[in-house]
Amino acid sequence: MASPKLVIIGGAPATGKSVLADLLVQQTGFRRVSKDLLKEHLFDVIEYRDRQWSREIGVLAFPLFMGIVEMYLRRGESVIVDNPFIHAADMEWFHRFEKDYGAEFIQVHLTADPAILRERFIERAHTHRHPGHNDALEDVLEEFETKWFNKSFIPLPLSGKTKIVDTTDFDSVNHDAIVKFILGGP
Repeated sequence: MASPKLVIIGGAPATGKSVLADLLVQQTGFRRVSKDLLKEHLFDVIEYRDRQWSREIGVLAFPLFMGIVEMYLRRGESVIVDNPFIHAADMEWFHRFEKDYGAEFIQVHLTADPAILRERFIERAHTHRHPGHNDALEDVLEEFETKWFNKSFIPLPLSGKTKIVDTTDFDSVNHDAIVKFILGGP
């Protein structure tokens, strides 16, 4: 049996990780696991309050997120995950997945102009983002300015292959090339 693929879509908030993940699921048939979607389900069941509550739900959701990824890999199923993946502890999970399940890593790291990311972040906070994230608050924007929009992020140092995609202009992103990169086609 072939090794399961673990497609890791990383990058800062508002780079288009969720949009790309949804498209890739349609094109590849792989499973998708998203920490944000898990958080949103938890918000709907448990409730949502303020930004601190959102952070606490995120802390609870991450082991569940990785546990679901592991469940699919154990079954030999390929998985698409979308999350910023900025913490050193994230590497521990991935190294274990490679060792225990022979996961083949395929990383698509999204980047974009920080000013564009900021605009997208504000727009989505006021339109289609689940209110449980509490992204529409001014103090959240200050937090994200410091944590995300004034820094550059690099792909994870994993085995496998990595493709860096600039999403500053969504219309110029070649989705067919990304699908071929993941599936290993010409």
